[in-house]
Amino acid sequence: MCLKGVSAVLATKNNEKTIDQALNSVIVNGCEEIIVVDGNSIDRTVDKASKYPNVKIIRDIRGIGKGKDIGWRSATNELILFLDADAYIDKNTVRKLALFLGNSDVAGVSCRVSCANKNKLLPRLKDFYFQQIYDKQFQGSHVIESDADPTICGLFKKSLLESIEGFDVSYPYAEDLKLLQKFQRRKLKVFMTYYPVVYHHHRETSSGVYVQHYCHGFGRGLLDYELGRETNKSISHNDMVDYVKRITRQATKDLFAFILYPAYLVFIEFAFRLGYNRGLRQIENNQLGST
Repeated sequence: MCLKGVSAVLATKNNEKTIDQALNSVIVNGCEEIIVVDGNSIDRTVDKASKYPNVKIIRDIRGIGKGKDIGWRSATNELILFLDADAYIDKNTVRKLALFLGNSDVAGVSCRVSCANKNKLLPRLKDFYFQQIYDKQFQGSHVIESDADPTICGLFKKSLLESIEGFDVSYPYAEDLKLLQKFQRRKLKVFMTYYPVVYHHHRETSSGVYVQHYCHGFGRGLLDYELGRETNKSISHNDMVDYVKRITRQATKDLFAFILYPAYLVFIEFAFRLGYNRGLRQIENNQLGST
């Protein structure tokens, strides 16, 4: 069944292994329009996407943030579904998300992230990390205000994207965090649901994990410099008692991941911090060069 009024936007870059699953999940959700914005993939991503009827493909767009921005601006419908090309959603997810967009001050709604490749070690550790954070954030609630990753899978109002002028395409990374910040400045809300979820294929190699967290740190550094603040820790341990309780609860679900988690945490924090400091210096150097 066609879900009229919804355009799906997928920004791609070398996603040949996951693009079929992503597109099929959008199709079963009945989105009226599907737009793939490709960032010069050198694999079979575009070839695979081209085989789907009624999928519009925009090529040679560098940068995920720019790809998402061009995607929603090219859409013809009021509701924009962003979905990462290495993720997928269950049937009726879009209909369920749309129920949260009734109020005029709600700009969008995103999903909790669940691991799609938990049979691999590093994705399993990433999932352990995510779930203990969600334990803290949701605390039994079904819906909270989003503070990260709103466009892994997120349904947004095009009119309100227009009101904040969309993504900041000058951000090479953390463009979604900047988007949230722009909505917050306008007193607009973006929710996150516990259910439905989005299934995401996490990075499976140590180099991939390193690059991902370095890039996250870099983008956060850019944003923090712009906002005049500093992120002392990417992972907050202010309430150690609560933290230990959350980790213990997760340990009962996955003892093996719990044992390896401390080493994983040190690794991703190291990568994040290197990227974060580089992001701060990037702006400082650019400003110094322009004076």
